[in-house]
Amino acid sequence: MRFTSPTRLAAVLAGAALLAVACGSDDVADVADTAAPESAVDETASAATAEATAASGDFSDLKVVMILDGSAEDGGWNTAHKKGGDMIADSFPGATVEFVEEIAPGQTATNAFEDAVTSGADMVIGTTFYQDDMLGVAAENPEVIFLTWAGFTTAENVGHFDGATEDGRYLDGMIAGMLTESNIIGYAAGFPYNEVNRAANAFTLGAKSVNPDVEVQLVYVNTWFDPAVEQQAAEALVNAGADVLAHEVGAQVYATVAAQAGGYVIGYTNDWSQIEPEAWASSFLFNWGPYYVSQVQAMVDGTWEPALTFGGLKDGFIDFAPYGPAVTPEMLEMVETKREEIRAGTFDMFAGPISDNTGAVVIPEGDTVPFESRTECCQWLVDGIIGEIPG
Repeated sequence: MRFTSPTRLAAVLAGAALLAVACGSDDVADVADTAAPESAVDETASAATAEATAASGDFSDLKVVMILDGSAEDGGWNTAHKKGGDMIADSFPGATVEFVEEIAPGQTATNAFEDAVTSGADMVIGTTFYQDDMLGVAAENPEVIFLTWAGFTTAENVGHFDGATEDGRYLDGMIAGMLTESNIIGYAAGFPYNEVNRAANAFTLGAKSVNPDVEVQLVYVNTWFDPAVEQQAAEALVNAGADVLAHEVGAQVYATVAAQAGGYVIGYTNDWSQIEPEAWASSFLFNWGPYYVSQVQAMVDGTWEPALTFGGLKDGFIDFAPYGPAVTPEMLEMVETKREEIRAGTFDMFAGPISDNTGAVVIPEGDTVPFESRTECCQWLVDGIIGEIPG
């Protein structure tokens, strides 16, 4: 049975009426674009909301379905979202939170969203770029709220969220730049999306801020998880001289390859400190739970509205795994200083002048990429990256 409070029922009916008037049909092309991301929920406020909600009663009629593109136990991207889903379950006693795993974008994802609705979901959360797979299902089911990662087209019942990976990646880059002895860092990325490129740029800027001689060898492997392909990429980067490996893909091979080569590994929203403890260096972590809880609470209250939500360190979207044994107190002091500057907004990693790796100025002196516009960046690679964006 779908959970429907009186206030939410009124909001749903109003939203459905607005959708019908605006669209006149269920055509996906009639959804609205939101101009700019909103600031993310405050972590402290969200924690307080979660605590208050947990004491407020029974939510056995409430159901949330989370669609994952990989295994919930991958130790990285999907595990981070799973933890967020677990926070929903903890915050709303009696609520059902289901996880549907290994769902690739495309028709499979569309089917998964349809199945979630049929199962009685009040909210469906997609954890990768499922926007195009979700919108048609959302248009046909205006009584259900849909969220998905990194989308940009909202509707009356569709919102999107993204985390400022760059806030964590800049600090990871600082660690890598201080640890490398060869001045070559290997970086394996999945696909050339803005978020992926932006993260690699921030990582490189962080590395070069402490080690101007460093270069980042970037390769796109065209997968989010393929251990065999990623093993080849990791070994090729080590053979090219990299003594630190970073990645934005899911296999654990980077830790083992780095350890075998006597180097270090920088994770991607994971903690592999117990897998290869001597090789482990650092990793930022996504903290999705407070955002998820705030969205469910708004749905329960009948105050939910579609938005593009983008948050970083100051919003509680970014956390950090334990640092490895090679990271000295002096290194940590430098990183902590920069972390506080990012959190306080007194440091802007994208302040110009910044040139790309072809020598072209992409951010002139006196200019920047404002935080609220960062999701539109970047289809360029910063100076210091060896590699190019695939056509």
